[in-house]
Amino acid sequence: MRRGRKTEIMLVVLGIVLIAVPFYIHMKEERRIQQYVEEFGKEEDEGKENGSKGEDNPLFLEEDVIGIIEIPSLDLKYPIFEGTGTGQLNEGIGHMETTVPLCKKGNCVLAGHNGSRRGVYFTTLCNVELGAVVRITNKEKEVHEYTIGEMRVVNPYDSWVTEEADTELLTLFTCAGHGTKRFAVKCVPIKDYNVEGGNAQ
Repeated sequence: MRRGRKTEIMLVVLGIVLIAVPFYIHMKEERRIQQYVEEFGKEEDEGKENGSKGEDNPLFLEEDVIGIIEIPSLDLKYPIFEGTGTGQLNEGIGHMETTVPLCKKGNCVLAGHNGSRRGVYFTTLCNVELGAVVRITNKEKEVHEYTIGEMRVVNPYDSWVTEEADTELLTLFTCAGHGTKRFAVKCVPIKDYNVEGGNAQ
């Protein structure tokens, strides 16, 4: 009887651990994402005098943060990194290096994980509605606002995602169909922006 009681207690403890560990990891990752956002908001020269990437710096991709993406209707706010490798996509949203820079004329493409163990990222992107606002802040602190004008589920290498554009365009995409498809949205600027300075014309 005593042995059975110990087994029950061990099973309860194991269950608590199985629930608590993912929650702890998620909270830790959310805190790191918040640190990226906070660091990006500071002046570029602030805190840089002692070097950029030390061993004591938990933000190992800090120098690669090139912007912030916000979708208010989804309560989404994440750092954007240059590149779409494993490191970048595990920390936030990645900018496809072969596409135009943030807030510039042409098609700027951003990718994010769907259901990553490291964070939510673009998991809720499929819930966005046409007309929703997307806000991008680039390294120069220019803020451009877009509205979602089109949504599609496409094949992984569909050229629609990365096709060039003569005007400013923002494309966001993430996995769909258990990784066999991509859910993509095209966003157009709410205002006409001056490409050089980011000011409304």
